[in-house]
Amino acid sequence: MAQPLEIAILFGGTSEERGISAASAQNVLQSIDKKLFQPYLVELTAENFWSIHDADGQEVARRPLHDLRGNLEGDVSSYDFQVALVVIHGMPAENGALQSLLEAQGIAYTCCSMKASCVTFDKQLTKTIAESLGIQCAKGYAVHTDDMESFDFFLNYPVIVKPNESGSSYGVQKIEDESELKRAMSTAGQFADVVLVEEFIIGREVAVGLVKVENTLHIFPITEIIPEGDFFDYEAKYEGKSEEITPASLESSIAEKLYEKSTTLYNKFGLNGVVRIDFFVCEEDVFLIEINTIPGMSEASIIPQQCLEYGWSLEQLTTHIIREALSRAQQRSII
Repeated sequence: MAQPLEIAILFGGTSEERGISAASAQNVLQSIDKKLFQPYLVELTAENFWSIHDADGQEVARRPLHDLRGNLEGDVSSYDFQVALVVIHGMPAENGALQSLLEAQGIAYTCCSMKASCVTFDKQLTKTIAESLGIQCAKGYAVHTDDMESFDFFLNYPVIVKPNESGSSYGVQKIEDESELKRAMSTAGQFADVVLVEEFIIGREVAVGLVKVENTLHIFPITEIIPEGDFFDYEAKYEGKSEEITPASLESSIAEKLYEKSTTLYNKFGLNGVVRIDFFVCEEDVFLIEINTIPGMSEASIIPQQCLEYGWSLEQLTTHIIREALSRAQQRSII
């Protein structure tokens, strides 16, 4: 009988989303088929080294960023990680920086490529490409932090202000009038060099989960997100201040439109693994909000809810994405 494949569940990172990532990692750890895989929790610390944990959560080894497997350093207790199941939210995974390091070490990964991640992490660039594909996005402006004092625009209030490159709604604010704008832009500028100021779209917020398995794109049941406040902010996402309904009650024509737009985005952006794409639904129109290439996988997260409604266990999903990661790596000849 073949030995279980050693899997590194990568979490942590240097962004503000470390805690969210840890919750995702714990849930994924519980879901993995232990007959097929031997999983290890591997934290990317704030000091940028790998901390490998055993089943009891105790650190058993440390590795430099460039040598997760311990081969280059000649470590006698090296781990034969062939696949990294990545649940590092924000940087350095969602912006693509981590993927080239993993490829150089001969480690397959479950998330999108460096190129696709880099593009989708840039919200303004994502909007520009999406609009070229015929997908509507909110009107707005991208403003560098150096230009905030001289910035002027022509949008009606309220507006949404958010960092161009960040996740989990850090620094995102709804602004009712001009007196609040500069302060909100300054706050958003703490998380990214470019700030977006966009029209506030009144509509139903929905999330579409997708994953490609053996060249078949599976689209999970759509989730409607009903925040307690005006929009899906950090508290709504991670502190239970929202209601999430899966499957969402949508007219078939709107659901088909969301499936169509999501499929186009997944394919045209060259995405891989599990992806969540968020939209606003305004009567017959749908507006892209963002593409999340490493969505939350905690017990309370949207993707696990959708997966179960689809008829898959989380164990099935993790098995699928691990095998797909190995297949893609073999095609690229990195393992």
